[in-house]
Amino acid sequence: MSDTLERATEERNAEVEAPLQQLKQRMDAEPAARSGGGVAAGLSLLLVLALAGVVAAGSYWLWPQWQALQQQHSSLQQNQQQLTAQSQQLQESNKQLQQQWQAEQQQQLAQLQQNISQQQLQLATQTQAQVQAVRQLVQERDSAPPRHWLIAEVDYLLKLAAQKVWLEQDSATALALLQNADQKLAQLDDASLLPVRQAIAADQQILRGISQPDFSKVHVQLQQLRQQAMLLPLKLQPVAPKQDAPEATLQNWQATLAYHWHSTWRGLLNPRAAMPEDYFDLSTEQQLMLRIALQQQLQLAQLAVMQQQPQVYSAALQQCSDQLQRYFHADDQRVQQFSQTLASLAAIDVTPATVNALSSPAQLQQYQQQLAGEGL
Repeated sequence: MSDTLERATEERNAEVEAPLQQLKQRMDAEPAARSGGGVAAGLSLLLVLALAGVVAAGSYWLWPQWQALQQQHSSLQQNQQQLTAQSQQLQESNKQLQQQWQAEQQQQLAQLQQNISQQQLQLATQTQAQVQAVRQLVQERDSAPPRHWLIAEVDYLLKLAAQKVWLEQDSATALALLQNADQKLAQLDDASLLPVRQAIAADQQILRGISQPDFSKVHVQLQQLRQQAMLLPLKLQPVAPKQDAPEATLQNWQATLAYHWHSTWRGLLNPRAAMPEDYFDLSTEQQLMLRIALQQQLQLAQLAVMQQQPQVYSAALQQCSDQLQRYFHADDQRVQQFSQTLASLAAIDVTPATVNALSSPAQLQQYQQQLAGEGL
């Protein structure tokens, strides 16, 4: 009986102490858990502070770069606007210059045609009168000596040489005609024709002293420059090379992560190397417009050569040189050769040579009058 009571008492004590033991174990575990949570919170705080420091340092370094990039972008926009305005102004000035030049050309051409018509009419009248005089001499003298025919032929050659010099500015052909006339006079071996031959020699000396450039060669060189103008390199901003994305594989995860990281930053900030202000960011249409403007100036120089207008020729080549120096890459060999050719062409004087009237036709006419007066 007593044993049973003791056992019952012990079981009750065990039941009472069991909750106490569990509570004690919980209380012993709480300090450990609390100490672990405090360490995690401290680490989180340090991480937040470190990230804040990195962001602040990055902002401190990137803000001046951002401002510089904005200034460069504004400068590029201003340069592009100026270039567009200059291109429009260039087109308008070229159009006005061409219209003015065409009007002047038409006026000069009309005046020249009128002068040529008058001179041709006068020359035809004089030639017809001389032919009538020769026919009259032939009719009067059935047995005219051969010297009269040679003198008439020489007279025709001298008048044709004067026409080549006065109307066509063709000194080479006129020189050949004078030489032929002198050879025919030499066949007569007449001392009375010596003043005429001296006048022919003086005219030949004057024509040999005229130095005119080969206008056909200049025209061909300008045509070659027009073809080369479409291939000259312009001053352009360099295009950044596009980086290819790495292969998305598990083994290549580091390269893939770095690529996307740099791509994200390049999308936000894209700093570029500092370039001179005369390096432009031009569209394809603007590049084509600059090359066409250079071709137009070269074409204007071609027309000025054929019309022998030195002022228009010099102005067109100067405009070409300015455009070449302003918009094209000066370090390229093709641009340097183009510039050298322009300089050599600019040194050529296309001013038409002014030659006074030839003295040999008048001298021969005086001899014919003396011959007719003597009745020979």
